[in-house]
Amino acid sequence: MTLSPLPSYIWQHRDDDPQRLALSKMPSGWSAAFVAQQVDALRRLRHKIPAWYQPGLMFPVALSLEQASSERTARFKAGLFSGKKMADLTGGLGVDAFFFAQQFAEVLHIEQRAELSEAAQHNFEQLGTTNIRCLSSTAEQFLAQNTDTYDLVYLDPARRDGAGGRVFRLEDCQPNILAVKDLIFKIAPQILLKTAPLLDLRRAAEQLGQVSRIWVVAADDECREVLYLMTKDGGQRTEDDGRWTMEGGGPTANSQQPTASLDDIPICAVHLLKDSSEQAFEFTFGTERQAQAAFSIPQKYLYEPNPAVLKAGAFRSFAQHYGLSKLHPNTHLYTSAERVPDVPGRIFTIETVCRYDRKSVAAAVPEGRANIAVRNFPDSAEQVRQRLGLRDGGDVYLFAATDVEGKKVVVGRK
Repeated sequence: MTLSPLPSYIWQHRDDDPQRLALSKMPSGWSAAFVAQQVDALRRLRHKIPAWYQPGLMFPVALSLEQASSERTARFKAGLFSGKKMADLTGGLGVDAFFFAQQFAEVLHIEQRAELSEAAQHNFEQLGTTNIRCLSSTAEQFLAQNTDTYDLVYLDPARRDGAGGRVFRLEDCQPNILAVKDLIFKIAPQILLKTAPLLDLRRAAEQLGQVSRIWVVAADDECREVLYLMTKDGGQRTEDDGRWTMEGGGPTANSQQPTASLDDIPICAVHLLKDSSEQAFEFTFGTERQAQAAFSIPQKYLYEPNPAVLKAGAFRSFAQHYGLSKLHPNTHLYTSAERVPDVPGRIFTIETVCRYDRKSVAAAVPEGRANIAVRNFPDSAEQVRQRLGLRDGGDVYLFAATDVEGKKVVVGRK
């Protein structure tokens, strides 16, 4: 591939300091600010979307990369589905569309900003992806004019208002899924919606209706997104690979009807690990409500569920499923006398349990340095550190938490 001078220059300087480049003299007609923006995008792209880290790509809107899915979360979403045609109504930079194109024969990328739509088309061509068509339009305009049908429609509504502030409620995002849902169901039997993790899962499911499944997705020890699958006439999940398939724009012959009760919606909490493996835990609102959790003071092992489990709210069902005891009804740390393998989270060996006072902790941490986390505790980590007279860092890890007896304790683990 032969690059024109500007993209070639950007790639050659991809490891330079963007701030320095912004102040550098460029060849006639080139914008130093634009070059710096492209180099900054490449630096972030290298870790967020490594499959796209190559010369020739262009990023006209800086915010588009910040808002784009990471490669790991995009691959996860795309791997859940397969079919003939799908449409991404909020295409943005095109990361999700790119990975959906590996599962569908045809993908339509809808993006209202013309310059971003053109850049996405350019980037898809540079990446050698030929089954994505780009259209510059709002989701609402597209739905009003479209006559085609699709197996799946995907939306990741913008979560910023006209002034650039963040919004989270479904009705405040653009497009408003509550306003366009029925229009989408006229052209597709299933909708996949991505929302901010801050939304309450049950409340969102109540508002959306026709929710067949929920995925809570974490990566890099942080909850990244929540996915809601809404089905018009039901979706059939294949047994062999776990993907949801819809053939010919409609449900498969043996498809199931949409879940009738919120309590029965399957919720899958998935943590995408750096080694490309996954931790997953599945439950329902109903099983969580009915689950009975045991309680105990800290024993030999301490368990911290992964961020997806915590966001999903699988507190009692998690304890019951793995045979663990909670430290307190509102302390989402768990304990056991014997080590339970394959728990989706971090497992620590407890070395000490102290009262929340400087003298007790000093005896357990003579080096005076520790990493501190708080769970169901009145003080922040910094306040705990100051009260106990500890410096940050080192090899010691402490949890300040409330135990089953309502006492404030400090649990040391490794």
